[in-house]
Amino acid sequence: MNLEASTQLPTDFGQFLVRVYRNKQGQEVTAICSGALAGCSNVPVRVHSACFTAEALGSLKCDCKQQLDFALSYIGKHHGVVLYLPQEGRGIGLSNKIRAYALQEKGYDTIEANRMLNLPVDSRTYEDARDILSDLQVNSICLLTNNPAKLQNLEDLGVQVAGRIPVPSAPNGFSAAYLDTKQQQMGHLIKVNNVHNVKPEQSTARQKTVQTPRPFIHVNFAIDSEASTVNTTGAGASLSCEADWRRVHELREKYTAIAVGANTWRLDTPRLTVRADVLGRKPLRQPARVIFSGHQECQFKLDLSERQSILIGQCEHTPATTQTFIYCPDHELASPLSELKELRIDSMLVEGGLTLIDSFIRQQMVDLLTIYVRTPCIATATNAAIKAIPELDADLIEARKYGQGTLLSVAFTESVHHELHYGMVS
Repeated sequence: MNLEASTQLPTDFGQFLVRVYRNKQGQEVTAICSGALAGCSNVPVRVHSACFTAEALGSLKCDCKQQLDFALSYIGKHHGVVLYLPQEGRGIGLSNKIRAYALQEKGYDTIEANRMLNLPVDSRTYEDARDILSDLQVNSICLLTNNPAKLQNLEDLGVQVAGRIPVPSAPNGFSAAYLDTKQQQMGHLIKVNNVHNVKPEQSTARQKTVQTPRPFIHVNFAIDSEASTVNTTGAGASLSCEADWRRVHELREKYTAIAVGANTWRLDTPRLTVRADVLGRKPLRQPARVIFSGHQECQFKLDLSERQSILIGQCEHTPATTQTFIYCPDHELASPLSELKELRIDSMLVEGGLTLIDSFIRQQMVDLLTIYVRTPCIATATNAAIKAIPELDADLIEARKYGQGTLLSVAFTESVHHELHYGMVS
């Protein structure tokens, strides 16, 4: 891999250093660079295969231009690299790609069309990407991709992939079936909803969370690779590693309150405290406790710290001096959250269980979500999260290897987008 030329280039997405290499096949490979890279870890990187039909002609049959534009915009705002590889049509070349398109017009999907032409579904290789990243002296990367195979291929080549940054894909009436095939048959980490009903002239937009007078809500929990939070006895399983357990206690110290559901409270009897032995220092404060009890009977244990304790549900008990009861006849969260805000609970960490967490997500009452999955495989971790919480959009889940597992993160509103990385680096 030889460096042929380089220059600064102003673009609509920012000013980039463009470096052109020539690979062993005599092809030109481009590295579009932003910011400091040498000696850096967790560098955002997009390994992008050329797509003439979308990027030059504006084709609506794929999401390649969307992904390239997103990647350039991302590294332009932050830092990172877009590696532009001459691998048209997932490596089959432009003429074969057009032949495959002709078959797709007759009703075949992208995989069937390639096979009818005796072509591989995906023949791309990533040695060029590895060599350029080595030349740029990048220690480890966070890959901008929805493709788990690309993650694995780069790791197999020795590239240190520390995490995944999702790349949004909005379907239209021409690309919907293509995106559906990528999701269903190629395992891409995207979630395509009702794509066959999308008309060509329609565009999709993310539904924004309705702003209500409520605390800032951060949902955080841990699962294993099978999306389970419990062991065979039904009790909570010990899933967090040492690094994640410390992260959890740092989070608890940050928030005004910690909330759990009735089953978590009754099965695990959690202390919901910030522990000095985990932090290695005296906690700055202890959060209030909030129990969403529903119709179940829940009792607070004696707490010598006299922390504020709040019970939300249908069953009121004789309150202690530090206990508050909020009556909630159903599973709607807006009203009790509004009352929590009036009680000066400005921020709350919700730790479980999955039924309560699912309610927060379905009712759009979450600002930030983090999930620790006890597996180092990013694709497995993402799939486990979707299995646990089906409402999640896979293409919004950012992933980063953390401790002995993977930490996933989703920001649900524009106002907290900058907090995507909170808690991911200790």
